[in-house]
Amino acid sequence: MKETKSTSLNEKAWKRLKRNRSAMFGLCIIIFAVLLAVFAYVVSPDNSPSANEQILQLETHPPGFKIKILKKIREGSQSTGAMDGLVNGFMKDYEPVPVLDYKFEKDSLQYTEYKGKVFKPEVYKITFADLIGTKSDDKLQPAEQKNFIEKNLIVERRYLLGTDKFGRDILSRLIIGVRVSLSVGLISVGISLIIGIFLGALAGFFRGWVDESIMFVINVFWSIPTLLLAMGLYISAGSLIENKLVMIFIAVGLTMWVDTARIVRGQFIVLREMEFVSAAKSLGFANGRIIFKHILPNILGPVIVVACANFANAILVESGLSYIGLGIQPPAPSWGSMLNEYKDFIDTDKAYLALFPGLAIMLLVLAFNLVGNGLRDALDVKGQLD
Repeated sequence: MKETKSTSLNEKAWKRLKRNRSAMFGLCIIIFAVLLAVFAYVVSPDNSPSANEQILQLETHPPGFKIKILKKIREGSQSTGAMDGLVNGFMKDYEPVPVLDYKFEKDSLQYTEYKGKVFKPEVYKITFADLIGTKSDDKLQPAEQKNFIEKNLIVERRYLLGTDKFGRDILSRLIIGVRVSLSVGLISVGISLIIGIFLGALAGFFRGWVDESIMFVINVFWSIPTLLLAMGLYISAGSLIENKLVMIFIAVGLTMWVDTARIVRGQFIVLREMEFVSAAKSLGFANGRIIFKHILPNILGPVIVVACANFANAILVESGLSYIGLGIQPPAPSWGSMLNEYKDFIDTDKAYLALFPGLAIMLLVLAFNLVGNGLRDALDVKGQLD
């Protein structure tokens, strides 16, 4: 007789989740966003710190705009290491100059500098020695210097999503902005889970005055709008913490723990009456062991679902704070601040300036909500046949 292989509950839940196309679509978006966040400065067209390379002549140019950039070497600049660049971006050792055309004349380069939409282009001339500086061997012949300049110092750039009012690449700033949204979501959800699970477990397990006290605190926090509470915490404690990103982590995390606490409390109220809890008590196990080693592992499903929902809410709250100027400070890119900066362009032919960050926020929030709904259905064993 052939033995049938048993399937764990986790494997069954994963199979049900894979059959949910919308959840898998959301999961793919999240994985893609995480990869973008990790390798942001590798894949961004502008890999300078905070994607803040400003070329004022290229102010608010449309998506798909293409132009040549001449790199005028800055002497004395230091290069950025690979690991430091991966985390913080690469410092530029050149001054970018947009050019429409160029030609070589003996030992010098003549180029037509693009001055923007309003001003006329101007023609300049620079010698090879001044342009190359110490970046190349002085013994290079003029022909070799020409090849060096064309290969290394003149590049063609295409701004797929256009440029902002400072001539910065919008696509690069959107990519770097993924880091802010995901980091705020991750750390804020972590804070909310620690507080929510701890207080919810105490309330649901001990009941009585402990439950009443914690529920009073939960109801107080529940009655205050999340964005308003985050604003209050940000303003009141902002002077004590210099790093505004850390302040946002704390402010958002302290406004989201109530959802987790309510769900954990409800689950503990049900499970504390189960036979395995009574057996653990009869064996003399400490309350802490019963709570964290016996009951808590059995409620991870609902906790994971609410964590996904809180992740989406954290992204919205951070975007809201940045939108009103209480979030990430310039020049660091944030989708909320980008949306606020260009909201006045929404009824013009430059509406894309506000549209792109708005779509980015919507897509990432939608992804976490889809995954959360998919996990809820996959972990709900009622009515499931497999």
